[in-house]
Amino acid sequence: MNIKEFATQVDCSPDTLRFYEKMGMLVPKRTAGNYREYTVTDLATYRIIHSLKRAGLSLEEIDKVLKLRDADDIDATHCADILRFITGKHAQFVDNQNFYAKLTKLTAKMTKALTKSTLSHGELATMIEQIGELDDQVV
Repeated sequence: MNIKEFATQVDCSPDTLRFYEKMGMLVPKRTAGNYREYTVTDLATYRIIHSLKRAGLSLEEIDKVLKLRDADDIDATHCADILRFITGKHAQFVDNQNFYAKLTKLTAKMTKALTKSTLSHGELATMIEQIGELDDQVV
C-alpha cells in the first residue's frame, strides 16, 4: 500500500511515517517509480513503534529496540547492555504503574467529592495539592 493508505490505516500522518523512515525505523520498499510501498512487515514495525511510544520510550530508545530485533548476532557485552536497558525500562514501568494507581484513587475521590455540592474550595484545593504529592521523584 502507498504512504497515504498506510497512514490512514495506522491513523497517523504521512509526515510521521517519513520521519520514522528518515530515522531508519521504518524502511518501506520502493516501487519502480520510487514510490513508498508499505507491507505487513512495516505494519508490524509501526505497531511496535506505537506501543513503545505509548509506554513512554523515546524515539531513540525505540530505534534501539528495533535494532536489537534486527541484529544478526548478539555477543555477551551486547546481552549485558540489553539486560540493563530492559531492566531499567521495567523499573520505570513499575514506577509509572504505582503513580497511576495512586492518581486513579485520588481522581476517584475528587470525582466523588465534586458530585456532592457541599465540597468547599479548601477541600478541592487540598485534593489538588495531593496530586503534587503523588510523584515521589520530585523533591
